[in-house]
Amino acid sequence: MKNLVLTGLFVAFVANTATAGLVYTQSFEDTSLLGTKYFDYGDAATNHWLSNNPGEMAVNGDGFNAWYGSTGSNGLTDGDYIGVSDYTGGGLGTWYDGSQGYQISDTDGIFELHFDGYEGEATMVSMAIFVQSTSYEAADNFSIHWGSDPVNGTLYSLDGTGGDGNGSDIEDVSGSWMFLEFDVSALGSGHLHVRTETNSGSEVISIDSVNIYGIPAPGALALLGLAGLTSRRRRR
Repeated sequence: MKNLVLTGLFVAFVANTATAGLVYTQSFEDTSLLGTKYFDYGDAATNHWLSNNPGEMAVNGDGFNAWYGSTGSNGLTDGDYIGVSDYTGGGLGTWYDGSQGYQISDTDGIFELHFDGYEGEATMVSMAIFVQSTSYEAADNFSIHWGSDPVNGTLYSLDGTGGDGNGSDIEDVSGSWMFLEFDVSALGSGHLHVRTETNSGSEVISIDSVNIYGIPAPGALALLGLAGLTSRRRRR
């Protein structure tokens, strides 16, 4: 079952997407990015960008890159199911769009997935998320951001059970797909990224169908106008 969750004004979303073009879309369907458990061979005590490893689930791909922030734990050095995946267990059933998506579990630290920036272009962003049903602790969290600083530009957040109250409880939204839409036209330059902290292999958050909309170039706008004129003539 796919649930629709609207964030912000739906009217604004419709108005903006009517004149905005899709500048980036990602459903993680590249089968060459599939693999076994991902191992981070970097230092778990330091913050660093992650690298893809041969034969393992890819954490980086076209337009997206993964980052790890240390919290004093072992991070992804012990091997975890994190990255592009076709796994449909844990109640997921099917991916939101296609047969693959991006799985994030047992981060034992801070995991962030960053999408390329579209400075001065982006107007709307959207993505589908699935939270696996299980028990979450207060320290577990998931959030979506626009901007380079994870503290600012928060679009959506989920807290673990007994969390700080700044977001919805993770367990309250688990078990079904949610499609989230955000108006970022007033937030200025930046980029889309998600942030996750979990400490168990059963605490899985999956994302799919990531879309970024922006204002088309003037030539594209002219073509849109011609298309609309053609459409009106055909209705006569």
